[in-house]
Amino acid sequence: MKKIVAVSTLALLLAGCNPGDQEAEKDTKTEEQANQNADEKVAQDNEKSDAEVAKEKEAAEAKKEAEAQAEAEKKAEEQAAADKKAAEEKAAEEEAEKKAAEDKADESATEDKTDETTEEKKDDGKTDSAQDPEPSKPSKPESETPDVDKSDTKADLSLGELVVVNKKYSLPIDYKPSNLVVPDVSFSYSGVLEQSYMQAPAAKQMEKMFADAKAANITLNAVSGFRSGARQTVLYNNYVARDGKEAADQYSARPGHSEHQTGLVFDISAPSVGNGLTAALGDTKEGKWIANNAAKYGFIVRYDRGFQSRTGYTYEPWHIRYVGVGPATQIKNNGQTLEEYMKVGH
Repeated sequence: MKKIVAVSTLALLLAGCNPGDQEAEKDTKTEEQANQNADEKVAQDNEKSDAEVAKEKEAAEAKKEAEAQAEAEKKAEEQAAADKKAAEEKAAEEEAEKKAAEDKADESATEDKTDETTEEKKDDGKTDSAQDPEPSKPSKPESETPDVDKSDTKADLSLGELVVVNKKYSLPIDYKPSNLVVPDVSFSYSGVLEQSYMQAPAAKQMEKMFADAKAANITLNAVSGFRSGARQTVLYNNYVARDGKEAADQYSARPGHSEHQTGLVFDISAPSVGNGLTAALGDTKEGKWIANNAAKYGFIVRYDRGFQSRTGYTYEPWHIRYVGVGPATQIKNNGQTLEEYMKVGH
């Protein structure tokens, strides 16, 4: 073995190489390679870092640009909404001005039409409206007889069409029939008011009466039907203020004591007396036709001429009360009041 090593060493020396130097050179080359690898890694790391930075910068700029665009779009939408609202407000204002102009024009046209038809309205006596026209104050009020009973007894609503409501018998102040309708007849005013209504069976009969009157060349106009207890309170108080309580009690019922509240009554008149609620109606051909024919349709002239001591109210040829054909015929033929027919007080 020592011989082989010696030969190898000798060979190296002959080649001019020192074994130690050769080992050192090998170590140097290894170190240089390691350093080169380290430098390449650093370079790669730096290159990667720069790319990431560039990418992040690009992303930030894209985000900023997107936000700016979104803000611009938002402002554009807000402006568009504001413009739309302004346009709508302007359109609404113009529409309001247009409507106001049209209303004014219609009003002027109505006034002109009213002026043109005034003479016609005077001829037929009709008015645009007539909320419970006031009856005329009696020129010579009659004194009530001592037997008029002003105690307050509840009216018997179970009697239906024959219920008695007068100065003695009263209805609940809030009573209102459930079957009220507007009769298909000629009225003394235009439009539909509270007073335009009547109980359905009575309204049907009044329609027949008005149709037959027209066929006989008799012109009648309906004036006032149903009247609430609240409305009667206002009217009665107004009459008392106008004429005094003693006079008012002869032609106006106290609240709750009005037959109008039953829905079975209608005040009717004629153009010949200006559609007024006046005793003069009784002397006209229309008033006489009512007195002679009302019973055929189930109505009576409730407060007939000369009946004040038996009813408590002055003569009212315009006030017709529905009681049914049979009772109306008997009452008329016997010259009775409703109280006498029903055998009750007044």
